[in-house]
Order: sequence, then structure tokens, then C-alpha cells
Amino acid sequence: MDTASFSEKPLPNNNMTLAIIAAVLGPCSPCCIGLILGIIAIVLSNQVKTKFERGDFAGANSSAKNSKIASFIAIGLLALNLIFLFVFGGIAAYQKILETYTITQ
Repeated sequence: MDTASFSEKPLPNNNMTLAIIAAVLGPCSPCCIGLILGIIAIVLSNQVKTKFERGDFAGANSSAKNSKIASFIAIGLLALNLIFLFVFGGIAAYQKILETYTITQ
């Protein structure tokens, strides 16, 4: 009689789709920090399956969690940047702020 192993853990969600969205939208964030975080999220989400197959369940869960956090931070920075632009009057006002900053230096 074969006994099924109930200790097998399911593969954690690697959040690759969220990481790709964060990397694509990342250049719209301030100083392209979102792009860097998006790339880090993609790398972390790639590590999930390899760590899981090696038996490092805690590492796979950690990489999945960190990938999700990095993606959400990148998307959050994009949202904050858009809010900042709309509060100050759009791109034209943003460019005017930059011009006055460069003239004063």
C-alpha cells in the first residue's frame, strides 16, 4: 500500500507578472528607481522555482515575498510620481520647476 506524502509543499507564487509590470512601468518613476526595483523583482521571482526544486522551501517563500514587495514599491513610486505631477499642474509645471532650479545654480 502506497502512502501519500502530505508533507509536500506547493510551489509558491513567483509573482513574475507583477514583477514584469513593475519593470515596464518603472522608467516612469522618479529617477528610474522603479525600473531597478522591477529588475530586482524579476531576478527574485526567477529564484523561486530553483530554490523550491533544491528543497529550500523557506528560501523560495522568501524570494516570492521579496519579489512581491519590490514590485509593489516600484508601482507605488510610479503612483506617487503621477500624483506629484497632477498636484503641481502636469508636465509643463514640472519642467518649469526644473528650469528655475537649474537657473538658480
